Amino acid sequence: MKLHRLRLENFRGVTERELTFPDAGVVVVTGRNEIGKTSMIDALDALLDLPDSSKHKRILEARPAGRDVPVLVEAEFSIGTTRVVYTKQWLKRPSTTLRHVAGPESGRAVTGREAHDAAEALWAGADTALWKALRFMQAGGLAQNALTDSAALRRALESRAGEAPGDDREVATLLERVGAECEKYWTATRKKNAGYVQAETACRDAEAAAAEAAEELRTIAVVEDELTELTASIADAERKLATARAEHAELDRAAGQVEDVQRQREEARRRRDAAQGELDRARERAARRTELVAALAAEEQRSTALAGQLARCEEELAPVRERAGEAEQRRAAAQTAVQHARAAARSAREDRAHLDDVGRHRRVLEVLGSLEEVRARLAELQSRPATEVDEDAVDRLERAERAAERAEAELAAGSARLELTALGRARPLVRDGVREEVDPEKPLAVPVTGEVELELPDQWRLRLSPEQGIETRREAARTAAAAFVALLARHGVASVAAARAALREAQELERQVREAVADRDRLLDGEDESRLRDDRDRLAAAIEQHRARRDDDVPLPATPEAAREAADAAEAALEEAEDAARRAEAAADAARDELQRAQTDVHSVRGQLLELERSLTGRRARLEEARREVPDEDLDRAVTAAAEAMAAVQEEIDAHEAALAGLDADRVLTDRELVGDQIEGLQRILEERRGRRSSLEGRLEGMGRDRVQQDHDRAGTRLEAARRHLAGLERRAEAALLLERTLLAHRERAHAQYVQPFRAAVEQLGRAVYGPDFEVRVSGSLEVEERRLDGDWLPFPALSTGAKEQLVILIRLATALLVDPEDGVPVLLDDALGHSDPQRLRRLASAITTAGERTQVIVLTSNPERFATLREAHRIEI
Repeated sequence: MKLHRLRLENFRGVTERELTFPDAGVVVVTGRNEIGKTSMIDALDALLDLPDSSKHKRILEARPAGRDVPVLVEAEFSIGTTRVVYTKQWLKRPSTTLRHVAGPESGRAVTGREAHDAAEALWAGADTALWKALRFMQAGGLAQNALTDSAALRRALESRAGEAPGDDREVATLLERVGAECEKYWTATRKKNAGYVQAETACRDAEAAAAEAAEELRTIAVVEDELTELTASIADAERKLATARAEHAELDRAAGQVEDVQRQREEARRRRDAAQGELDRARERAARRTELVAALAAEEQRSTALAGQLARCEEELAPVRERAGEAEQRRAAAQTAVQHARAAARSAREDRAHLDDVGRHRRVLEVLGSLEEVRARLAELQSRPATEVDEDAVDRLERAERAAERAEAELAAGSARLELTALGRARPLVRDGVREEVDPEKPLAVPVTGEVELELPDQWRLRLSPEQGIETRREAARTAAAAFVALLARHGVASVAAARAALREAQELERQVREAVADRDRLLDGEDESRLRDDRDRLAAAIEQHRARRDDDVPLPATPEAAREAADAAEAALEEAEDAARRAEAAADAARDELQRAQTDVHSVRGQLLELERSLTGRRARLEEARREVPDEDLDRAVTAAAEAMAAVQEEIDAHEAALAGLDADRVLTDRELVGDQIEGLQRILEERRGRRSSLEGRLEGMGRDRVQQDHDRAGTRLEAARRHLAGLERRAEAALLLERTLLAHRERAHAQYVQPFRAAVEQLGRAVYGPDFEVRVSGSLEVEERRLDGDWLPFPALSTGAKEQLVILIRLATALLVDPEDGVPVLLDDALGHSDPQRLRRLASAITTAGERTQVIVLTSNPERFATLREAHRIEI
């Protein structure tokens, strides 16, 4: 399919427009936003889809607001060898016309519904799936289209894969018949349909009824079995209860003897605890006496040692005090030397700062002088008169000039032409009152854009009037020329060349101003000029102050370098003096610390000795008082007596323990408790089982065994019939589903053969754009699932917006290159590649050019610079 011409009237914002497209190559249609580029494609879709009587939303929204005018779309296109002009008008005076321009029915024209049906029949011969797939529309997003629906692409891929083209219609018909059989049993998503589900439900209901009847019979049998077992278990529990009662009476007698011996043992244990307490108290009193004696002896020994230590500390204190005095004298001398060195260093630093100020003052004066020169030059440049002509103005003038030339050319091209040829020799002629000669070798050619009068003197006069409608083109030419002249006047120039010259002069003046500003900024180097002037005044004042206060007896260094050397020497001397002072200070501090430590040691030892003497006096008094109350010998005797009493009580306890072991006390008491618990449990069980037996006997009487058996038999018969019906339906349904899946799998395997040539075509174009390592992975539905670039695989959804846009356009171009040109359709790119960098744009332009060599590529854009590299493209500006 090829699109040759498209005309719109009153469609959305387009009042009237007609575009003509070449049969092949790239066409770039340029226009500002909202001028109606996308509307042309929408109008073509409406022409092909909607009859002239349609009140569809697309038609109602296309009609200009507030105007009662018809909506008209006309397209001239070819499908195969048939070329037609298809015109349709909606809303007001609806009409449809289909006129055959070339092909088997050339010259035939039909109207009305017959024209609509004939166009639909013709359009059915085109690959409509490919027509929709090869579009990239601004509002269509970045999705990949279903390319497997295209018969033309399948034929091309089958040819590339080395297979004979198949008959798609025959396969589709078979699939439709199998699908109709499947729909008897399955839904559209191949889940069980209502009839299938109803048969399964009926079978499940029958199974539930049979199971319920069987369960009721089983319940009756369970009750009967349970009643028999319950009667036997009651008799057994009664026997076990009698035996347990007899055993419990025997254990009660044995437990009485054990409890008597246990009471005697507990009494002996209480007496043993009292004897143990007395023994512990006696031992504690004896231990405290021993600790008091030992502590007194230890403190007396420590007092003797402290007295010797105090004598040694007092002997060592005198020489330490003498060393501390000498260190203090050395520190005072070092501090005096530091003060003299600091004064010398301060004077040297002031001299160095003074000479630095002198140098900075000189440099500031030089910079301020240079700034005055630059300021004068900048003022002279800025005083020159400015022009209002800028690049936008030149661009507007060029467009207006082209529009005037185009309108004049359209006026001449669309008008009748008069050509006169002189025969044999030159002939005189008067044209519109002006005499001229017509040369035999140079015929006179005149476009009839207005009334033309020709006169052969003394022979005849010829007046030619232009055709009807020329006034419209003449008015357009006059309007365009007037607009161009008005624009020249508004910008104060005589021509576009003069405007360009004025622009160049303005740009040169701007460059010189920028250079002057750059010189000023370089001189300032980020500083403020007012701050430089303040620095000049401040430095001058500082220089005068230093000269006024400096001692004239000491000579000023000749140069800043000499001043820095003198300051460095003074700083070194100061540093050396400060180091010596720090060492003397450290030595004095160390001597003072040593004296303080020695004095502290003497005071500490003397204090410890006094404290220890007071403690010894107290301990001696407490020991004497304790011995007066209880002598040491009485404490030892009390410990021995308490230990003997404790041993006698323990022997009595051991005898009771032996008696209990002979009676096997733990077993007797435990068995008595366990048998008692057993008796209580058997009694509860008997009561429960007797009540359960009464309940089961009443329940069994009300169950009706004969009725339940009859219900069970009837449910079994219904279940068998439902299972036979469901089994037959399942066999037919599964067979139909298996056949459909087999045919679909066969078609999928055939589609899989298309993947390799399709992938190769996409990669061939992609490598021209991205480089040699570009690869893609393609699904059986011919969708790109992953892209490899720079060694990394990324799934399609994870790509950036720009990468997705580039890839879907490459897919459309590769498809157009694969399809036979006779089967192909135009590639439509609407406002594409807005997210691509300049380098990718250049490479994608090469791919678009390659596709244009084989088919029509129509690019709609509001940004012509984006497609400036399409040098061979046919360009249309709207």
